[in-house]
Amino acid sequence: MIYIKGIIDRIENDILVIEIDKKMYNVNIEKAVGKVEEGDCVDVTFEGDEITKVIKNEKETLSRKEYIQNLVKDMWE
Repeated sequence: MIYIKGIIDRIENDILVIEIDKKMYNVNIEKAVGKVEEGDCVDVTFEGDEITKVIKNEKETLSRKEYIQNLVKDMWE
């Protein structure tokens, strides 16, 4: 098993589109543990070439959202 970090780019029907190292992966939403949303940072488990589990990383998601809010705020000041 390999653990990698990614970001949920979007959700289309029952498919999570996850960006990992500038590459997009389509993953069935059933692989997600708990609730996930677009823009969430996630920890992804690979077995071979297949993603088997997606877990929201609360700490990194919050940090990323704060960073983006500060960027936008600085643009308008």
